[in-house]
Amino acid sequence: MPSLPTERQQQIASFLHSELRKRGSAPTQREIAERFGFASLNSVRSHLRLMEKKGMLNRLPGKARGLKLKYRPPVGIPLLGHVAAGNPQIALQDSDEIVPVSPELFPGSELFALRVRGESMKNAGILPGDIAVMNRQSEVADGEIAAVLLDDEATLKYLYRPNGTVILRGANPAFPDIVIRSNEQRSVQILGKYVGLIRNQRSPR
Repeated sequence: MPSLPTERQQQIASFLHSELRKRGSAPTQREIAERFGFASLNSVRSHLRLMEKKGMLNRLPGKARGLKLKYRPPVGIPLLGHVAAGNPQIALQDSDEIVPVSPELFPGSELFALRVRGESMKNAGILPGDIAVMNRQSEVADGEIAAVLLDDEATLKYLYRPNGTVILRGANPAFPDIVIRSNEQRSVQILGKYVGLIRNQRSPR
């Protein structure tokens, strides 16, 4: 019995589906490599071979765009766990759960979702129980909302970087800024940029 698609294989299938719908033809292996940052075409070919074995696609030999998708990716955005809108908490985890909304409603090419805990972003309209939609990227502009991994804990905050200092600021005066100075030995990694919200109807307004 074939194994289930990996997250990356599902992402490639979603990219194929999107390109076929927009252009009427499949992307080339080079376009797939550029889209996902693969260092070589061998990495693309390896994924495509495994996807073919799993029954996700057919490859037509000798054709640059000879990929025929058999697998229909689930419509939605992967929910990867929760994020603290308050004090940072251990939050991110792999999940097979899909939020059943169209990715086309949000800007970004590599979307994921996080369920919000805490009230530090409530004045930005982000409430406990809401689902924050993020675009996976490693940089954001000053003043944008980002999901940030601080050491091993994740939080959702406005991000500022004056003079090499990192400031994580909430949208609730009850929560003080988190300040990481350049001489502190702490790991700060941007996981993604906040691009939208899915309201939990039970959230307080």
